[in-house]
Amino acid sequence: MTSIDKAGIIVTIVIVSIALGFLATGSPADIPVTIEKTAVPIKEATKETSEKIQELAKSGSQVMDKVTEKTKQVVKEAKEIGEEAKEFTTSKLPSRLVIIPTGTSVPGCEDGDKCYDPSTLIIFKGGEVIWRNDDSSAHTVTSGNIVSGPDKQFDSGLILSDETFSFKFEELGEYDYFCMIHPWANASVIVK
Repeated sequence: MTSIDKAGIIVTIVIVSIALGFLATGSPADIPVTIEKTAVPIKEATKETSEKIQELAKSGSQVMDKVTEKTKQVVKEAKEIGEEAKEFTTSKLPSRLVIIPTGTSVPGCEDGDKCYDPSTLIIFKGGEVIWRNDDSSAHTVTSGNIVSGPDKQFDSGLILSDETFSFKFEELGEYDYFCMIHPWANASVIVK
């Protein structure tokens, strides 16, 4: 028996089963056919659906407008807070002290970087450095170096014994400085 024969037998069984089903229920004419009228005509349903979609689209658009406006407001407030925080932190940065120690007026303090204490200072942008002269001789705090000379970033003029000079660093970078009277005395400030 081939597979076509088997398929023919199955089709025959299906047809016979359907015929028996009709015979058991009566004739197809005896089956009542009821088609109920839909409550809302299709044109009206389509119109209502279209109106609802437009209403939802309008509502969604309004929500998006509100979200966009709120986002703009939050961004603006965040920028303002950032500016206030920046202003607060830079205005509240502690001043850093650099001492011009006793003996700086005598050559030899440059051995071991003892002409300024500390000899290298790292500060934040907007920070202030105060130099205090603890030596008995007058000194200067002049930006630049002995080889190239002053670079006019800052200059204290003469700082007498027990006096101070301060400078606020607003730009990032490394600032070398030296004493014009005692050129072996040199140091640096690094602004980050």
